[in-house]
Amino acid sequence: MRQITASHAFDARRSLGDTTLTVDGGMIAAVEAAASPPQDDIVVLPALVNAHDHARPIRTSSVGGFARPLEQWLHRLALFAPVDPYLATLAPLGRAALGGQGAVMIHHVRPMGLTDLPTEAAAMARAARDVGVRIAFGVGMRDQNPLVYGDHAPVLDELDPVSRAEIEARYLAPMLPIAEQIARVDAVAEAIAGPIVDVQYAPNGPQWGSDALWEAIAEASARTGRRVTTHLFETKYQRDWADRTYPDGLVKHWKEIGLLSPRLTLAHCVWARPDELEMIAEAGCVIASNTSSNLALRSGLAPVAEMVRRGCKVALGVDGQAFDEDDDALRELRLLWSLHSGWGFDTELSPRDVLAMALENGRIALGAPPGGQLAEGQAADLLILDRAALDEDALMPVDPLELMFARANRRHIRELIVAGRTIVSHGRVQGVDLDAVHDELRGIYRSGIAQRAGLVAALPPLERAVRNHYLSRLGCC
Repeated sequence: MRQITASHAFDARRSLGDTTLTVDGGMIAAVEAAASPPQDDIVVLPALVNAHDHARPIRTSSVGGFARPLEQWLHRLALFAPVDPYLATLAPLGRAALGGQGAVMIHHVRPMGLTDLPTEAAAMARAARDVGVRIAFGVGMRDQNPLVYGDHAPVLDELDPVSRAEIEARYLAPMLPIAEQIARVDAVAEAIAGPIVDVQYAPNGPQWGSDALWEAIAEASARTGRRVTTHLFETKYQRDWADRTYPDGLVKHWKEIGLLSPRLTLAHCVWARPDELEMIAEAGCVIASNTSSNLALRSGLAPVAEMVRRGCKVALGVDGQAFDEDDDALRELRLLWSLHSGWGFDTELSPRDVLAMALENGRIALGAPPGGQLAEGQAADLLILDRAALDEDALMPVDPLELMFARANRRHIRELIVAGRTIVSHGRVQGVDLDAVHDELRGIYRSGIAQRAGLVAALPPLERAVRNHYLSRLGCC
């Protein structure tokens, strides 16, 4: 049992002053007025939830990924050599914890492949336990369009023979039959599902899955109750592909096959239309909005305010592309509000609206136990900020909620608690030498780049061909 007394506490629904929270057995046992003034000048709120991520070990701008459209950027990820999945997961989850994230959705679309997937997933779940964060583990699934959205033969035809051979070897491996992909999710769930790990079907996105795959996933989710997470309308090229492939509407088709449900999380929806948002809202799906990722990959600004107006449940996603590539969810929260709250006197979203995305809706997406509120019976997933550091000017009383949205970032975090356990304290992840982990990963990746000279040489011609492929469909300015 532990008691935390704070001068200020808030969640998405209320603010409290001079409050004592009693934590017992991983739960909030009581929230009461403090018996005496707090000795420590802190602010307490529920831990932030990252509803969409891929837990990448290292920054993708380090391999020239910055400001490339997704359709080019994805191919750059092959420059990262396979590494021990435990080590590879410690790094991003450690950074996530330092950034205030008590729970992270891992959409695992690029397995290391050094072992079978259940064994790899078990190593990643062990890393999550050692860091202390909750995770949802989404098993990536796909069965078409490995290089571009559509026929990749013309793209390959633009390449010189050496580059073509390299690209074919790297990206055109056979894909598993649908039944095996469904069974693999069950095997992963048997290996790692538990109190802090939820396993989900995680098809990569509509352009990467056949109708047969989507129908199989919809049936399996209805049968097992397991959640589904996927990407939807992240880029204008995906929008174009969907309109060409489903002239009567992709979202309408998904509704007809039973995929739309409260068990579904849709990442991005940057190019979703109002009628589609209404169908998504009616079905009770969650949309994970990834503001910085959409900026970094030149995908666009999602219509977040419109999503909320249409009744959608919107959650905060970091997507491994926080604004400074540091997994700082506090800064990501502020950026989401700054871009979508409205202009002038017109208010589209309040800070509490955005807090609900990061504290409550995200937990739905992760299949996490009840939490996100400072109330008895909620999970003791708590973020403690240093109020004095947050208000270092100390000129006059200012609401800490306002200060948090004005300036908070990970340097203001005093402590992160998940299920009653302190996992971050004063800028350090407890029990993990994160600097040593990053140093080891950098050494492995530097060696891996040297061994991938053929791919480094083949990427520029591939990227030119990919650019031509998409511009020929949407037109060049």
